[in-house]
Amino acid sequence: MLGEKLRAALEKLRTAPLISDETVEEAIREIQRALIASDVDVNLVFNLSSEIRELAKKKPPEGLTRKEFIIKKTYELLANLLGGAKQPPQKPKRILLLGLFGQGKTTTAAKLALWYKKRGLNVALICADVHRPASYEQLKQLAEQIDVTFYGDKEEKDACKIVEKGLKELKKKDLIIVDSAGRSALDDKLIEEIKAIKKVFNPDQIWLVLSADIGQLARTQAKAFHDAVGVNGIILTKMDGSAKGGGTLAACAETKASVYFIGTGEKVSELEQFDAFRYLSRIMGYGDLQALIEKAKEITEQELSPEQMLSEEFNLKIFYKQLEATKKLGPLSKVAEMLGLKAFVPKEELELTEEKLNTFKVIMDSMTEQELLNPDIIDSSRIRRIAKGSGKPEASVRELLRHYRKMAKIYKKLQKLSKGKEFSQDIDIEKLLKKFTVKKKRFKIR
Repeated sequence: MLGEKLRAALEKLRTAPLISDETVEEAIREIQRALIASDVDVNLVFNLSSEIRELAKKKPPEGLTRKEFIIKKTYELLANLLGGAKQPPQKPKRILLLGLFGQGKTTTAAKLALWYKKRGLNVALICADVHRPASYEQLKQLAEQIDVTFYGDKEEKDACKIVEKGLKELKKKDLIIVDSAGRSALDDKLIEEIKAIKKVFNPDQIWLVLSADIGQLARTQAKAFHDAVGVNGIILTKMDGSAKGGGTLAACAETKASVYFIGTGEKVSELEQFDAFRYLSRIMGYGDLQALIEKAKEITEQELSPEQMLSEEFNLKIFYKQLEATKKLGPLSKVAEMLGLKAFVPKEELELTEEKLNTFKVIMDSMTEQELLNPDIIDSSRIRRIAKGSGKPEASVRELLRHYRKMAKIYKKLQKLSKGKEFSQDIDIEKLLKKFTVKKKRFKIR
């Protein structure tokens, strides 16, 4: 809801015939409601409001209207409130992960290992959590799943000894990630253990794992961990389903700790480098094309290139490859969100089940090359032949064609947008709002 409300606030500015002080105040009130509902600290919200009022009084630079200037600067202020854009270290040597129980630290350790592995590093994981019995098995299974080296010792109860032995075993690795123990609260025993591990491990990065649903409490936790052992990075988990994500981000930004990554789902592949400009663009419905292209590039075995995903020659053959890649790209709803089209794609398109996708693939396997490349030639007689060859009802063939035609229209619109600068960090909000605003239908009374 945060994104929808913020978008509505900018819409008030865009559609206003004249940008008056009253118009600016109305938009500010909408932004305030949106941020406070997302658990952003009231003082931060009021400071932002004052900054928007001040910029509204400034003279816009040459080439921008007053309206364009206010919208653009408001967007930038919102992005900076949520942390801006900070690059994570590309070749860290040793990362120590900290966090309390229930924050998703162990799963995040595997996600992080996979992220760096995809970027060419030889990664290893060490389980230094000797208090939670399931942590050893969980991290070991995740390491096997992503094919990275794992080290742990179920019998050893001294975390420092585990780390010490692990370093000797893994000395040839490019990157070693240690999953430390958690507690229900940051107590003296936990601090003492983390300090001891830090001394043995000598990490160049100490990152705190926080759940996005804690909201403003993120500030307290981040400060407590930093004061105790030093923290130079944050990873936020559960960002896909938290209404307090905005509040958590703002709280982290206030502590000056950089949010490097966000978890966007339960799968080990669902970890994204955080960029507040791209994040804000996505939740407001403008899309995050760069994230989708990065995700698509990882699917090398499917040979699904970003160019194909944005091709004007969209056909069933490309549609078929997209269906094959769906499991790795994630649910269609996430793909649509990255494209900024979630609000414009019919609900039934976003809720296609895996069973339905498999049915579509079987049907397309019964089509000729000509039909796949030019679906418009598929008439009733071809539908009967395809249905018979695939063993599926004619209704299913027609349903596939309906889905294809809807997606083809969406991709044509996206392809036009991708030629411009709409998805860059230097985003032109005014143009985006114009392109994506749904025109209201006018009804004639007879």
